[in-house]
Amino acid sequence: MGKPLTGNGRRARQDDDVRSGPKITIDEIDEKIIAALRASGRIGNRELAAAAGVNEATVRTRLRRLEQENVVRVVAVQDLSAMSFDAIAAVGVQVKGRSASAVGADLAQLDNVITVNVTIGMYDLEIQVVARDTTELDTLLSEVIARVEGVERLFPGLSLKILKYNNEWAPL
Repeated sequence: MGKPLTGNGRRARQDDDVRSGPKITIDEIDEKIIAALRASGRIGNRELAAAAGVNEATVRTRLRRLEQENVVRVVAVQDLSAMSFDAIAAVGVQVKGRSASAVGADLAQLDNVITVNVTIGMYDLEIQVVARDTTELDTLLSEVIARVEGVERLFPGLSLKILKYNNEWAPL
């Protein structure tokens, strides 16, 4: 049986409001197509058809539907280690004098900031940053991010070992 998704492509939860958009059903064939694309985003329709056990026309139709309904996006993903980014840090940001969204928008413009989330809790924002080494990370945190208008305090946590990094999910 298919797994229902909300109109924005996210897996439906029991408490989702029915007004959040039409439910999209992903069946076993769609799952096989998605799994094959996760393994290789450059796979051809012929190979996708073989992996899913259907013909190429079915693959084309299903891919078009999955893309139109924002269930999948086929994009290139940069490999941070291949690009010589050896330092990655999660950073809590406390904001003062400006809205968290405004400060977050400014931080999102920085190349080495790879995620920006407005949060509730101890920090107003949580960001993830990358640097080539700890010297560059120190400069990024103390001379660039700390000087963005509205940044009150930073709480960096340098990643020593990444146990899981799942790039298969697109941001909401």
